[in-house]
Amino acid sequence: MNLLTLCVIGYIVGSIPTGFLLAKFGSGIDLRNFGSHSVGATNVLRTGNKKQAALTLLIDATKGILFSLFVKLFVCNPYALVAVFFCIIGHVYPIWLSFKGGKGVATSAGIFLTLSPGFALVSIIIWALTAKITRVSSLASILLSVSFTVLTLYGYIVGDAKLDVLLFAIGTLFFLLYTHLDNIKRLINKEEEAVAIK
Repeated sequence: MNLLTLCVIGYIVGSIPTGFLLAKFGSGIDLRNFGSHSVGATNVLRTGNKKQAALTLLIDATKGILFSLFVKLFVCNPYALVAVFFCIIGHVYPIWLSFKGGKGVATSAGIFLTLSPGFALVSIIIWALTAKITRVSSLASILLSVSFTVLTLYGYIVGDAKLDVLLFAIGTLFFLLYTHLDNIKRLINKEEEAVAIK
């Protein structure tokens, strides 16, 4: 299987609009016209349905886990992580929803778990604690990727972390910072609102 085919498969897997489908058919809510207009777990949580939000988070992460695990086990290509990155791109720009999806955080976290479970678990704990204490999803999401990148860099310098995983972590960090640009501006201006859990 060539790299282009893998990228297409990764994109399609990432494009599965979990939050949109759960909210639309479970609660009759079109997330594209609700809250932040994102189809990610945080906007599902804004609808007040915690179970749907948790399920969205789980499935979006599973998309990343399953595809990256498939690539890791069955693909012998030094550039295979490029295809894995397309799984995140698919989540953010799903073809089924006019290229308007989520922020890519849950899918990235799932991929991180496959690439480096130890570092990913620490990063997810940081994400969970930040989200619980501040209720600011964007801040927690940014810290998830920042912490994973820093830990992977540390692992590369003093341990056995691979260069391709480090490059993937750095690339994902910049991409997630891009998807959170508006949130970062609001954080700087102290205008970012906490997620209200009904």
